Amino acid sequence: GGKDDRHMEIKSLSILGDVTYGACCIDDLSARALGCDLLVHYGHSCLVPLTCTVIPCLYIFVEIRVDVQHLVDCVKLTFSQEENERQKGSIVEEKDDGDSNPAAPTRIIEALMMGTVQFRSAVVESSQRLNVSAPDSTSSDPVRFQTIVPQAKPLSPGEVLGCTAPSGLAQLDFQEALSKSRRRQARKNKDVVPTTPPDTSRDDEIARERVMIFLADGRFHLEAAMISNPSLRALRYDPYSKTLTEERYEIIQMKKLRRDAILSARHVLGISSPTQRLDIGSVSGRVNDLGTQNSDGIADSVLQQQPLHLLSSKQQSSPYSSQPRTMGIILGTLGRQGNPAILSRIRSLLRSRGIRSIIVLLSEVFPKKLEMMSNSAPGGVCAWVQIACPRLSIDWGHYFCVPVLSPFELFVALGEVADSSLWAAGEEKEGCIDEQDGYPMDFYSNSGGPWTNYHDSNKERKVMSYGP
Repeated sequence: GGKDDRHMEIKSLSILGDVTYGACCIDDLSARALGCDLLVHYGHSCLVPLTCTVIPCLYIFVEIRVDVQHLVDCVKLTFSQEENERQKGSIVEEKDDGDSNPAAPTRIIEALMMGTVQFRSAVVESSQRLNVSAPDSTSSDPVRFQTIVPQAKPLSPGEVLGCTAPSGLAQLDFQEALSKSRRRQARKNKDVVPTTPPDTSRDDEIARERVMIFLADGRFHLEAAMISNPSLRALRYDPYSKTLTEERYEIIQMKKLRRDAILSARHVLGISSPTQRLDIGSVSGRVNDLGTQNSDGIADSVLQQQPLHLLSSKQQSSPYSSQPRTMGIILGTLGRQGNPAILSRIRSLLRSRGIRSIIVLLSEVFPKKLEMMSNSAPGGVCAWVQIACPRLSIDWGHYFCVPVLSPFELFVALGEVADSSLWAAGEEKEGCIDEQDGYPMDFYSNSGGPWTNYHDSNKERKVMSYGP
C-alpha cells in the first residue's frame, strides 16, 4: 500500500486474558494502562456507553445460527402432547361420572420468547414462525400459539442478562402487546398494518396458558427471567443438545435468604427502623463528626480487629450500640462492573444514618477474602454492600460470614425504597412471602431505581455529591 496505508497499520496487539463474564466487564482501563489506542470487546452487547470509556471501544456483536425450525417443532410437539394427555384424562373422568363428552376447549399458548444476546435473531425468528404456524380459529387443532418478544430497554428485544430481565410479564395485557408487535412487523415489512379482529370465542371455549420460552445453553440468564416473573412457567431450549426442558427456581427460598440477610444487616448496624436517622453528635461513644474521620483512620480501626473466626462467641455477641459501626462498600473492578455514581449515593446514605463506611476495590469477591476483613465486634466491618453484580448476593450471599447486600437490598434495609417485592423486611411471618411478587432484575434497565446503572443520576458513572 501507499504512505497512508502504512499509517493505519497495527503496531502491536495485546490480548487481555482476564475473566470476562459479560459486557459489564469491558476493560478499557487496563487497555489504557497498556498503552492501547483501541479496545475490541468481542461477543456481548453494548452495556457501558462508549461515551464513558477512557479509550475508543469497538463492540463485536456475535450471532450464532441455530436450528430454529427444530425449536419451533419441539415447542409445538410438547404442548400438543400435553393437551392430548389432558384430554384423555378428561374423557376418563367424564366416563366415570357418566357425563357426555363435550368438545374440549381450544388451548392457546401465550408464549414469551427470550434468550441470550448471541441468539437474538433466532429468538425473533422462532416467535414469527410460531405465530405464522398457528391455525386460525376454525381449525380443529386443540393448541394454538400467540407469541411476543418482550424487551427490557435499552436491551435488544428478547435479550436477557443475568441481572436484567423484563418484568411484569404475568400481568401484561398480552393481546394489546401482540397487536403492537404485529403492527411493528407490518410497518417493517411495509405491509398493510393489520387490525386485530375482536375475539368472539366464549371463555369456556378457550383455555389460555402463558409461558416463557428461553433460548440459551445454560440457566444463568434464564434464572433472571424466572426471578423477575416467578409465577410463569419456563421452558429452555438448548441449541447445542437440541433439547427442550422445563426449568424451576426456588423463589421463596431465595427470598427467605435475602430477607434474613437484610434483617441481619439491620441488626448489626443498629437500625431499629428503616427510616432511622441518627443524631451523630448525641450518641455516646460515637465520633461527633464523621467528616473528621479520614479513610486511613477508619481503615486502621477496621484492620486492627481480629478476624471473625478468631473471636469467641461472647465477643461476637457483645453489645456495640454505642460503638462505631462500619459497613464495607465493595466497588467491583472487573472491567466496568462497579459504578462510581452508585458508590457515592450509597456512601451518602450511610453517612445520613451515622454509619461509617470503608471502600474496598475488588475484581473478584470471595468468602475467604471478606472473612479476613469482616468482624461483627465494635469497630469492625459488620456488613457489606457490593456494587458489582446483584447475582453475587442472590446466588452466593448466604456463604459469607457477614451480610453481603446488593445495592437494591441496601436501599430496602435503609427504607429508601418500598420493598413490595421483598416484603416488609421487618416482618417475621412466613406468610408475608408471596411467590407472585418478583425480585427486581433491573440493574441495566431504563426503568430501574437509583440503585441501577441507567438511572438518570448514574448514567454518566461519575462520583456525585449528595450533601454532607
